[in-house]
Amino acid sequence: MSKNTEEIIVVGHKSPDTDSVVSALVFANFLKQEGKEARSVVAGDANKETELVFSFLKEKLPETVKEDEIKKGEFFLVDHNDLSQSIAKKDKICGVLDHHLLSGVKTDETIFFRIEPVGSTSTLVYKMMKERGMEISEKEAGFLLAGIISDTLNLNSPTTSCEDVDFYYELQEIAKINGSEFAEKMFEAKSDFSGKSLKEIVLGDFKEYEFGGKKVAIGVCEATSLGYFEKKKKAIKDALKEIKKEKQIDALFFGAINIISQNAYFFPAEENEEKVAKEVFKGEDKGDFFLLENIASRKKQIAPPLSKYYGG
Repeated sequence: MSKNTEEIIVVGHKSPDTDSVVSALVFANFLKQEGKEARSVVAGDANKETELVFSFLKEKLPETVKEDEIKKGEFFLVDHNDLSQSIAKKDKICGVLDHHLLSGVKTDETIFFRIEPVGSTSTLVYKMMKERGMEISEKEAGFLLAGIISDTLNLNSPTTSCEDVDFYYELQEIAKINGSEFAEKMFEAKSDFSGKSLKEIVLGDFKEYEFGGKKVAIGVCEATSLGYFEKKKKAIKDALKEIKKEKQIDALFFGAINIISQNAYFFPAEENEEKVAKEVFKGEDKGDFFLLENIASRKKQIAPPLSKYYGG
């Protein structure tokens, strides 16, 4: 999988979520079992859900990638293949393992590249371990279970595949963890916004895309209740305008997703985005945001129709 014998740095996307962090951690161990030098890093600050997972499993979070590593390191990307979401440069990429849409990564040399339409990258990591006949430790199983729980909303997201479901129950047994109880703890942490500014919340799970030559960004935040966002709706709009200007984004959207009801409060940054939201999603206009029913996935339900609209 590596272009040479250098250490491979396994990393998830910017604004790391639980799946990107845990899949990088376990996949680095996978590479080590294959005789390669590898370690995982994170591309930014971990969120509270991820911190809870590592605390629960009594493991230290991987270190944040260093600037000199970005310039010199050889990177294996997990949970993303879009360079706009990555800290790695294309000539430093030796492999990709992902479950998102193909975003046109071009490299100068042949690299390992695997994408499958499953609910989490953690599912793919476990699948590869099974294919190689590798044993998985109790702690590794706990981490991959957490990745599946987080990205599939405990198997309730429309992105959930049959493999996610099967592996969820296998990993639950190996890890000796009750998945439902673990999910409850994780979602409680995910819904804790204390000490966070609205700008930090929007940027906490934030992805940038190029759709039809335009720079389009979509932030999401998942919570067990959306009352907080309704109360802060005008302040959220101000935060979106500020982020849009700072990052020089053509269009910016933010979705607050209710994990329980599978509904979303969808915030367009400005008037142009409001027109797009009305045309694309046809949600109920609540003033400053739209109520989108049965919307729970950026990957499957928000990004694709926006890409189609912009001609991406």
